[in-house]
Amino acid sequence: GIIGLLLGLLLPYRYVELEVWPRADVYNYEQPLIQFRAADPGSWQPWFDKINTFLQAYETTVPEDPPRAPCSIQRHDQRLTSPNCEQSLRAWMPCTADKFYGYNLGKPCVFLRLNHIHYWVPEPYNMTTRMSLPDDMPDNIKRAMQILANEQRNQNLQRLPSTLHGDYVWVSCNGEFSSDVENIGPIQYIPVHSPPGFPINRLHTADRIPRAARSLPDLNPAPLVAVYFENPHRGVVINVECRIWTRDIVYDRSSRVGRARFEILVE
Repeated sequence: GIIGLLLGLLLPYRYVELEVWPRADVYNYEQPLIQFRAADPGSWQPWFDKINTFLQAYETTVPEDPPRAPCSIQRHDQRLTSPNCEQSLRAWMPCTADKFYGYNLGKPCVFLRLNHIHYWVPEPYNMTTRMSLPDDMPDNIKRAMQILANEQRNQNLQRLPSTLHGDYVWVSCNGEFSSDVENIGPIQYIPVHSPPGFPINRLHTADRIPRAARSLPDLNPAPLVAVYFENPHRGVVINVECRIWTRDIVYDRSSRVGRARFEILVE
């Protein structure tokens, strides 16, 4: 009733979190530094191990298309007997254990995930209805929305793209300050053949789970997006800001809601 409505209005702005992985054992939101020397395996191995440990919760024998995460094992590992792992390794290249998530080359992958969303009903941006898009929305997100809309028109189907593909909570990353924008280099969002965001039909939001389950942990972890830094400038700390794009969450640089920041130092 009224209490549920109030929760739906108030809790999203307090709880929607964009998580960053890997992270230090003692996580500091203000200074979450990922530092390593590409030529020194002993330097990046701890980050590699943290990603593997984090991804273990995603391993499943149930086929997923697309796979919601890469497997945390390598092809030469004797445990690699699952076709699902082989599929996920292909979909998530180069952000896979086979490629050491790019850390050995100084081209790290950082994984993003939404958390604290059980009381949230996202209002996505899409092209299935007339709506204005933010002027500062990145072009790659606009292109992804247009591609979904074009697929619907090309197939001459009556169903909307959101019915075919589902809507997305879009995500983007960039340098936090002008010097960081210069140093960050090209970015790819992995899986490269998927839209840059989180498919809403895989999120455990308030409209998709029973009310009694909202205070319980998820049985299946939320989907991931990997940010692949193709050529970050060496020897300087790069401040990275990532954010989500929905109509209901207003971007605020001073807020943690739907926003994450971290620092990368590749030596």
